[in-house]
Amino acid sequence: MSRRAHPKARVWLELLRLPNLFTVPGDVLVGWALTGLRGSPAPAVCASLCLYAAGLFLNDWRDAAVDARERPARPIPSGRVRRRTVGLVGAALLALGVLLAWGGWHAALALAAAILLYDLLAKDIPGLGVAVMGLCRALNVLLGAACAWPGHALPPLPPELLCAMAFFWAYIVLVSVVARDEAMPGAAPSPTLRWSPFLLTLALAAVFWFLARPSAWPLAAAALLIPILRRRGDVSALVAGLIRFLIPLQLLWLTLAPVPFWLLAALALCWPLAALAGRRVAGS
Repeated sequence: MSRRAHPKARVWLELLRLPNLFTVPGDVLVGWALTGLRGSPAPAVCASLCLYAAGLFLNDWRDAAVDARERPARPIPSGRVRRRTVGLVGAALLALGVLLAWGGWHAALALAAAILLYDLLAKDIPGLGVAVMGLCRALNVLLGAACAWPGHALPPLPPELLCAMAFFWAYIVLVSVVARDEAMPGAAPSPTLRWSPFLLTLALAAVFWFLARPSAWPLAAAALLIPILRRRGDVSALVAGLIRFLIPLQLLWLTLAPVPFWLLAALALCWPLAALAGRRVAGS
C-alpha cells in the first residue's frame, strides 16, 4: 500500500492504527465464550470495532497540538486531514458503536464513557490515564458477555470472566507504562518493566489452577512472549509487539470454553495479519 497510490486511504489507516484493529475482536469473543456462547458475537464485534476506532480518532483530534510537536508526520499535524473531520467521524463512530450493540447497550455505553473519559481528561492525569485505558479493554470483554444476553439482564458474572477482565486490564496498564516514553528518542523501559508482561502471563498458570482449569497453555504463551521482549529495538517496536500479543492471550482464555475450532483458527490468523499490517502502517 504505497503512500503515492492511495494517499487518502493511507491517512485513515494511520488514524486507525490498522495493526491494532486485529486485536479488538478477540476481547469480545472472550467475553462471549466465557458467558455461555449464546447467540452470535458478530454484532458485538462490529460495535467494538466502531468504538475502538472512535477512541483512536478522538485521541488524535484531542492530541493535535501535542502531535504537532512530537509527531509532526501524523495525519492531522501534517495537514493530510482536517482535525474537525477526524473529530466528527470519531463522534459518529462512537454513536454507531453503541447502536450496533443493541443487546448489550449498557456495556457499550460504559465503554463509550470510558473512551471519552480517557481522551478528554484521564490521559493528562498521571496514573489515571493508564488505568482508564486498561478499563477500556476490560469493558470490551464485558461487551462480548453483555451481547450474549440480548434483552436480558446479565447473569452473575462467572469467575472466569472476571479474571479475564482483570488480566486484560493489568496487561494494558503494563503496556501503557512501557509506552509512556515511546516518543522520546533513545528511551528504553527498565528490565523489570520490560519483563512484567511475561511475569503476568506466567501467573495465568496459577489463575487457571485457581479456576479449577489446570493447563500448560499459559506457560506456552509466556514462552512465545520471550522473543518479543528480547528484541533491543526502539520502544515503539516493543509496544507494537506487545499489543499484537493480545491475540495469543485471547486464544489462551478461549481454551476455557468449547469454542468452535474455525473461530479459534480465524482469531489465530489475526496475529500474522496484524504483523503484516504493521509493516505498512504504524500501530502507535
